[in-house]
Amino acid sequence: MSQLPSETAGWRGDHVDRPFTGRPATDLAALRPLARRVLDRLPRRRSDTLARAILKLRSLRGGTGYRKFVIVGIARTGSTWLVDLLNAHSQVQAFGELFRSMDAVGWDVRPFATHQSPKLLALYRSDPLAFLEQCVYRRWPAEYGAVGFKLFYYHARQPPHAVVWDRLAADRSIRIIHVKRANVLSQYCSLQLAHQTDVWSSRRTPTSEPPSIRLEVEACREHFAAVRAAEAECALLFSSHDVIDLYYEDLVSDRDRQMQAIQSFLALRHEPVSSALVRQRRRPLSHDIANYDDLKRAFAGTQWAEFFRETGD
Repeated sequence: MSQLPSETAGWRGDHVDRPFTGRPATDLAALRPLARRVLDRLPRRRSDTLARAILKLRSLRGGTGYRKFVIVGIARTGSTWLVDLLNAHSQVQAFGELFRSMDAVGWDVRPFATHQSPKLLALYRSDPLAFLEQCVYRRWPAEYGAVGFKLFYYHARQPPHAVVWDRLAADRSIRIIHVKRANVLSQYCSLQLAHQTDVWSSRRTPTSEPPSIRLEVEACREHFAAVRAAEAECALLFSSHDVIDLYYEDLVSDRDRQMQAIQSFLALRHEPVSSALVRQRRRPLSHDIANYDDLKRAFAGTQWAEFFRETGD
């Protein structure tokens, strides 16, 4: 598959995953406020460790009958926002870019982001399929209806992680959420701005707009072709699976409707969900790209000309 630039590694935001959400037993529900106060007073690493321990105890009476899913796509397609929205649902556990790097597990959500023990990393690096079975698609609390993670086109492409793609393709019970951006120029601009500012997601509204950037014609052409080729290859790989395509533009314009569709796709009860993440770019592309007019002329009459219909981000 064509190689594409990835997001930087690391923690993305301060979302606190749920050791106490969903519909717990009455005795656990009664302890919920007290447990939350205890966790909030602990240092983050200790708080996360305790939260994971409590979640493991809750999972003893759970099972593996939930829907397995994977979010496939590329950076800057709203995937982090989608994970945040999914984790706002009481029946979902969604992880980040698990196979982003061999250096650390890309949990990206609390209370798991700090879970990087030597034993866990040894399993992750040597036997990714066992890692998936024991740590991701494992036993979870009974109320969990769907569990999944993000996997970008360029993730897990080298041994020993490369077997992950074959494993997912072979298991037709896994549901695929294919995140895309209709305007690949907008995606590429957002990607380059993120690399320039090193801001990949935020819960704070930007106080100023980032400076405009210049994009090279050939770099754009290669990126457009690579993204479309990767999308087609991914669609072919999972052609026997249940798949839903989710476009960033649709998620922005009608979040509630799109999330209801995702919840139905994952066989979840419908719940309103929200996220504190804010959009990083709000200006039209012609303001963010310093040489926008030059690019528009260069791509006039090509299959990529549609990316230059000025509609903003």
